[in-house]
Amino acid sequence: MSTTVKQIAAHIERLAPRELAEHWDNVGLMVGDLEKEVNTVYVALDGTSRNVREAIDKGANMIITHHPLIFTSVNRVIEQDVTGSVIINLIKNDVALYSAHTNFDIADGGMNDILCDKLDIVDTRHFLDSECVDGGGKPLDNIGRVGRLDTPSELADYVDYVKSVLGCAAISYVGDPSEVVTTAAVCSGSGGDLIYCAYNAGADVYITSEIKHHEAQLALELGINLIDAGHFETENIICGFMEDFLKERFPDLKIISSSADPYKKR
Repeated sequence: MSTTVKQIAAHIERLAPRELAEHWDNVGLMVGDLEKEVNTVYVALDGTSRNVREAIDKGANMIITHHPLIFTSVNRVIEQDVTGSVIINLIKNDVALYSAHTNFDIADGGMNDILCDKLDIVDTRHFLDSECVDGGGKPLDNIGRVGRLDTPSELADYVDYVKSVLGCAAISYVGDPSEVVTTAAVCSGSGGDLIYCAYNAGADVYITSEIKHHEAQLALELGINLIDAGHFETENIICGFMEDFLKERFPDLKIISSSADPYKKR
């Protein structure tokens, strides 16, 4: 029995319904035909030209990404534009591209729960809405998780653990390296604007990425430890998860994960 893009999308959306996505986000089928038959799926963090070329070279009929290929309004699709060139290549080669972004971040069993599992964080919960406010009471997005470390450790040791588990090219942190941390919050990807959520939830340490200077200063002022583990590293975990997720539901499908890593490690 053949498998279609629509059937694969339906299983992903049972886990991560599209209505969970933030209002500013764009999720679902970006390019292609829902009724297209699929025998090979390529999974990647991003729908880059490199990943699309690799998917085509490996015979994929469908690409699943975390970050949406089309994020802002597209006024034209031309070869001279980066996104336009990718869209043209997908259409020419009859490859569908589907994205699950903040709906997958927020979903139970989705990105942030996977990240917690990897980082030894147990007894996790969503932030409470009452915790997702900044110092002036302004509401913040509620995407992350908070829980306790299965094995409390000094901050410096936990930073080394996060770096090792996620394969970080580099890692930065804010806080006292000798402080013992027991409660951790996470937000995969760029979560510097949610520091107050982690702080209000009582976390000793907050793991996210793309921390700006003023956000690091805020963490210092609040007295919450902060680990910037990298955007790619905190979210590329979608590849291994989605491979297992799809193989369990569609055992006849061939699943390929992207080999791309934009960072050089030394």
